Amino acid sequence: MALINVDASRPDPMWAVVRLLAHSKKPVPLNGARALLSPPTLASGDKDASEMFNKAVKTLRELGLLHVAESTGELTLMGPAEHLDGQDWGAFAAALRSAVFAPQRNSGLGDNEEQRESRDLTRALAWFLTLDPMGPAVDWDQAQDLMKETPLRPEAGPAVVNAERWRQFCDWAHALGLAARPLLAGGGGSRLIPDCTTAVRYVMQYLWEPGRQVNAVTAVRSVREHLPVLSSGQYSLALHLPNPGDRVAGPALSFALLRGNDEGWMRLELDSDAAMVLQVSDPEQPSSPRYVSDITIQEDPSA
Repeated sequence: MALINVDASRPDPMWAVVRLLAHSKKPVPLNGARALLSPPTLASGDKDASEMFNKAVKTLRELGLLHVAESTGELTLMGPAEHLDGQDWGAFAAALRSAVFAPQRNSGLGDNEEQRESRDLTRALAWFLTLDPMGPAVDWDQAQDLMKETPLRPEAGPAVVNAERWRQFCDWAHALGLAARPLLAGGGGSRLIPDCTTAVRYVMQYLWEPGRQVNAVTAVRSVREHLPVLSSGQYSLALHLPNPGDRVAGPALSFALLRGNDEGWMRLELDSDAAMVLQVSDPEQPSSPRYVSDITIQEDPSA
């Protein structure tokens, strides 16, 4: 099943199922969960609510986040979702990213146009994160032109195949912390900015405690391992997308690093004697890159 397709769930209904199971702290019968999350009413939309629940369960199962017992029909969280508490959306998004980017769901990513498991979403994310967050928010009409300017490897087909999948992609990219909605949304929620700050922040704070200083090139390499759809990440390279190189952050990751520095949850530093430095694209000095030798993780000012 393709993730950015009408047959799959969007992330929000999946979160509702996860919250219910995490709060219950024990297996929940399928029909009981359905009754709680899509109760029968006299409203005309009850069929749609039940279908939304069914899609959420199906998608969670296919991502390896939910187990449905054959004998009892009971639902249990599993895999990356097993220890979620149902209160932390960031942890849920991290579990989704872990499932979506799992190698077994992305095999042969650049070899063919198969739109199953996570491949469709992974291709779309890898392409989208080659774009510059400082540009205008992207809608479907603009996306079609931009895909022609930066195509995937020919065997992989287009990054997003139609407007319906684009709308589904917008929901997934935002939920995964790999894109942002414009402040002036408009466009029915189908406009998106390639701002991956939320996901980058989660990964860096997961990897390193406050006060830890990490070489910037080493840090970016680790972030790309966790978020392989970033430029120069494993999946981006498999699709033959532009490769800025190991020591260049690229536009989307540069934007996330600069935001982290401005927001105070990390600090970009430069030691003039450093042997290995990272180039960061800084809109305040567009004619030349900013050089960073180290990244220091700081206490989260929003915590």
